[in-house]
Amino acid sequence: MEYHMEYSPNEVIKQEREVFVGKEKSGSKFKRKRSIFIVLTVSICFMFALMLFYFTRNENNKTLFTNSLSNNINDDYIINSLLKSESGKKFIVSKLEELISSYDKEKKMRTTGAEENNMNMNGIDDKDNKSVSFVNKKNGNLKVNNNNQVSYSNLFDTKFLMDNLETVNLFYIFLKENNKKYETSEEMQKRFIIFSENYRKIELHNKKTNSLYKRGMNKFGDLSPEEFRSKYLNLKTHGPFKTLSPPVSYEANYEDVIKKYKPADAKLDRIAYDWRLHGGVTPVKDQALCGSCWAFSSVGSVESQYAIRKKALFLFSEQELVDCSVKNNGCYGGYITNAFDDMIDLGGLCSQDDYPYVSNLPETCNLKRCNERYTIKSYVSIPDDKFKEALRYLGPISISIAASDDFAFYRGGFYDGECGAAPNHAVILVGYGMKDIYNEDTGRMEKFYYYIIKNSWGSDWGEGGYINLETDENGYKKTCSIGTEAYVPLLE
Repeated sequence: MEYHMEYSPNEVIKQEREVFVGKEKSGSKFKRKRSIFIVLTVSICFMFALMLFYFTRNENNKTLFTNSLSNNINDDYIINSLLKSESGKKFIVSKLEELISSYDKEKKMRTTGAEENNMNMNGIDDKDNKSVSFVNKKNGNLKVNNNNQVSYSNLFDTKFLMDNLETVNLFYIFLKENNKKYETSEEMQKRFIIFSENYRKIELHNKKTNSLYKRGMNKFGDLSPEEFRSKYLNLKTHGPFKTLSPPVSYEANYEDVIKKYKPADAKLDRIAYDWRLHGGVTPVKDQALCGSCWAFSSVGSVESQYAIRKKALFLFSEQELVDCSVKNNGCYGGYITNAFDDMIDLGGLCSQDDYPYVSNLPETCNLKRCNERYTIKSYVSIPDDKFKEALRYLGPISISIAASDDFAFYRGGFYDGECGAAPNHAVILVGYGMKDIYNEDTGRMEKFYYYIIKNSWGSDWGEGGYINLETDENGYKKTCSIGTEAYVPLLE
């Protein structure tokens, strides 16, 4: 390699560099530049690919959240997907905290002045108050059972949310699906505690292997047992003195009625008959936040009579009875017989379209809104040993039942849970059936007879709004005291 050092007064450094890169090094320099170029090209392509992937992913995410209907992806799927990652869990927690905080802001502004006055009256200064507030926020102020549960609940606490994320997530879905809204964060925390306890009971029950029915969460999830009973189990009955009461003018004699509708040569099938399969039952309705089971039971049985005798589907107004039945107490309970009496005295029922149901919203009786009225002539009391006969030849029966708060979360199967102490709810007996089931005690298959009952808690409760209760082949066994009061309305 030739290496010459030439200096000039003005270009010392420049001349040195030019001579240093001699002929033998020129090829090596080219190779090095080419390698750098290749590396840069690959790097640029890689960065471009990453950018393309990133923006494509973001666009897909936008489509996932904004076009869920077209992709069959709902909010619950998104929530469950988020739960699979830590960042997703934190996102849910942040949204829950935002939701809770929005409830709390207005209440806090309203109560700040009152709290300060109360502290001054009790000798508590701001410093003490801050300490108490910090402890409450850290530890929570709503207690729950210690049986496999946390000892406190504070929906403001991120650690609590993270530790109980599954239940919190279910509560969020419950709020969304049932359109639940609470005025304050305290109320929300209270409802969360009740929801958690109900959910725990549901899970424990469904783990049992000796029960014939299953439970499931529904719109009653934020109600305590006491609240559920007071809102939904308030039917009034005549009690043990029913036979001593004076006869009602519109009540017919059973023997006379059954002779009219039962063919002389008829042979009763005691195994199965379901009026739902014979066009004798109208759709399940929902009494909502009103103790009007007595109205739904009586009106539903009248709808069945029109379907069976007139071969037409009519939906009548329960709200008319809630507003206008002077012998009953509207949303605070009533008697089945009084409903039939007032139905006749009022000149019949309005259609559901003319007099729609508004649940517990305040309304006054307004019969002028009815374009047409549908009436009954009388009704008949069903003897205890004639249920299957009456059901088959007369139609669905308006009956009382001794329900318990266990009924609230019935999902399906044959109910064998606790019953109420006395009849407290009105439903409709629409059929009976039999199924062979395995008896674990005897180790063999046995025939299981049951009644099919239509409730008024919506089609999302039970088996599409229905519940099955055990009976026997003759229909004499009355689980949960069904039919202590049992009546069929008559059109003729």
